[in-house]
Amino acid sequence: MKIVDGDMVECDRCESVFPIADVSLLEKETNRDYERVLCAECLSAVGVPKGYTLRRDISHLAG
Repeated sequence: MKIVDGDMVECDRCESVFPIADVSLLEKETNRDYERVLCAECLSAVGVPKGYTLRRDISHLAG
């Protein structure tokens, strides 16, 4: 996850920058080290593949 200015993050798919409250975190269930931040538009394109979980509220990660 690329955090920009403490409360902004970069979408791992489209590389645009969004407030951390507006993105979701896609995690692989078998490997918690594999995670991707996705904006709403990219999430709707990708969905949640089998074997992955989605965390919509990641605001606690803002620094």
